[in-house]
Formats: sequence, structure tokens, C-alpha cells
Amino acid sequence: MSKQRNINPYAHLKLRDQVYRECRAMAEYALAKGKTIPPGTIKTIERYEGEEEGKAKRDVEIGELVAVHEQLAKLVQPATPQTILLLDIEQETPSLIKFLGPVGLVRQLMLAAIISLGLFIGLSLTPYVNLDGGNIFESSGIDLLVNLFFFLGAAGLGASFSALYKANSYITSGTFDPTHQASYWIRFFLGLISGLLLAILIKEQSIQNDLLAEGIVRPLLAILGGFSADLLYTFLNRFVEALKSLFQGSAQQMVEMKTQEIQSKLAGQLAQTQLKVQQDLLKLQQEIGSEVDPEELKAKLNELMNKVAPVSEG
Repeated sequence: MSKQRNINPYAHLKLRDQVYRECRAMAEYALAKGKTIPPGTIKTIERYEGEEEGKAKRDVEIGELVAVHEQLAKLVQPATPQTILLLDIEQETPSLIKFLGPVGLVRQLMLAAIISLGLFIGLSLTPYVNLDGGNIFESSGIDLLVNLFFFLGAAGLGASFSALYKANSYITSGTFDPTHQASYWIRFFLGLISGLLLAILIKEQSIQNDLLAEGIVRPLLAILGGFSADLLYTFLNRFVEALKSLFQGSAQQMVEMKTQEIQSKLAGQLAQTQLKVQQDLLKLQQEIGSEVDPEELKAKLNELMNKVAPVSEG
């Protein structure tokens, strides 16, 4: 219930009142940004506010509110009324962790990032995390468990960084959509899975680079996998393609077969075109022997030439 209230706490109100709430939020946003708002727009909103406080009669038609809403929505672009209203609601909602972000999703992701950072730093101080730790075939018990949580912490750092960066860009532009909150968490958990699997599946020695310190490869893979779950998808997809090539032939052979197929099709089309041109030439040769209008003969020759080498338009 609380999540639904954060997204739209005015769902119980009439549509007229919801339109007013968005109009007021957009007007405050536009004024704070230094945009010019027509005086009539402010007057319409103030008249509605007077109705709520019992200072005026209900003389604001819904058509006036809709017109004001449309005008303000164009004025605050690219920001959307939904995002502006959400930010306005979040400012009014009391919360002990409001300092972590302007909306609930950002605050939750910040907590996830803090937990991941705590796991990463805390477990790295233990003697269990070392160059030989985390091998699922050589380690066991508490040693393996600590290293797996260490990799999860690294993956969580990458996943939370990616999600926070993307959410912040939408909030800054005013285009954040609260209905997509679940997708951020889906990508976060996909990042955890991706980072953990990459860290335990790829050997340290498989990536040799003088710029990387010894023992940093697997934590780095965990962070990269968390940052982009597509990295693991690409790795698995390439692996599957390599296995398929053992049974279906190499990619080069498939390309050659496709090329031969296209060439055969084009050769067949060319043969049909040549046959058609030969038939037209024979017919034209027969007509030349008889009395034929020169203009008509010229038109047929042009038509025949267009069939052989069509002139591109433009």
C-alpha cells in the first residue's frame, strides 16, 4: 500500500482534483526554473485553490483546468507532469532516509549500494578472501561462502551504480516514470547473477594485463557483470554459438552457403530477363519489316532499353 501511495497518493480523488494537483506542481516547477507563465494560468489555479479553502464558488470549469494543464505540460518539456507531481509528493512525504534521494526508488537503491559496499569492504578484510579463494572446486565451507558473498558485494556495487546512474539521469531531466520501478530491480538482480557467475567461471589467468594488479580480475569481473548483465548474456550466447558451429558448420561456411544461394537466385532472375529481352527483340524485328510509325518504333525502343538498363528516378 505504501508503494502505491508514493506513486499516486491522490488516486482516491476525482479526476478534476488530480488535474489540479499536476497543474500546481508544474507551475511551481516552471517558476523555479525561471520560465515565464501567463498570468491567466496562475489565476485559474488560484481560483481552484480558493474553492478548496471555501473562499470562492466552484466556477472553474474542467475545460479550463485541462487547457492550463496542456499549456504547462508544453512549457516544462522535456519533463513530464507525472514526474513533477511525484517529486512534489515526495517532498511532502516524511521519511527518515529522505537525504538519500528525491524518490523512494533512489533511496532503496542507495541502501542496496551501501549494503553491497559494506559486504565488499568488510569481507575483503577477512583472511578468507585471497588469491586462491572462491574456487568452487577447490574451496568449501566458510571459505567458499565468504568469497561468494564477497563477489556478490562487488556485483551489487556495479548493479547499484548502473541503476542509480540511469535513474538520476531521468530524474534530472524530469522524465522519470515510477511505473518502471520494477525494471530497475530486475536489472539489479540480473546484475548480481551476472557478476557472481562471471567471477566464478572465468579464471584469473585467462585475462593477462600488465595494468591490472594480481588478484583483481575476478572482483573486477563481478563489478562489470553487475554493471551490465548483458556481459554475461553475450558470453553465454557466444559460447552457445561456438557449440552450434560444431554441428552446423562454422560461421564462414554458413556465410558462403548464403552467398551462393543469393548468387544462384540472381543468376536465375538474369536469365529470365535476358529471355524476355530476346523475345521483345524478335517481335520488334518483325514489326520493322512492316510499315510502322517512327514515333511508335522509337517509343518501343525506349521501352526495351529501360528493361535492359532502367533509368533511376530522382
